[in-house]
Amino acid sequence: MGVSVVLWPLVAALVCWLVGVHARLKRLRTACWLAVDQVDRGLQALLLVAKEALDRPDPATKAHEVLTVAALQLSLCLKTMKSGKRMSGREDEPLALGVQWSELSVAWELFCGVHQDLIEAQALAGLRNAWDEAHNHALFAKTTANQTMQDYNAALQQAPASWVAGRMGFVLATPL
Repeated sequence: MGVSVVLWPLVAALVCWLVGVHARLKRLRTACWLAVDQVDRGLQALLLVAKEALDRPDPATKAHEVLTVAALQLSLCLKTMKSGKRMSGREDEPLALGVQWSELSVAWELFCGVHQDLIEAQALAGLRNAWDEAHNHALFAKTTANQTMQDYNAALQQAPASWVAGRMGFVLATPL
């Protein structure tokens, strides 16, 4: 009887601790998902600006084609990221997103350079301002997401949580 008096409170404390660890890690993982959603919104805004620029009745140029392909590739990358688990422990998805984002930025600069004389100056300035605003939003969202993922990864690697996090289904997040 003396053993059960000591054993039951220890088991109850262990269960409460496990529930607390799970709730904390789940809250941090949800924060990561929300931060990644903000990155997605920022990149979708970039795609909208690119679409607006491509819908102009200017003569089609090679820059149109390059920007169209870059926008489609980034769009596909975003759909892949949204359809799969965001924190699968795989590094190829965030790397692909970064590559597609930089390709879109290069294609945008090429488009603006080629169409500098074809699009009226005020319209091009409006497009550039919209692009800069969306790009800054996406960069801020990326920085926030990376910080959130660092916090989550740190929580996963802290001892005693690191002893049980893997068994609870939590994996490290790969920064964007």
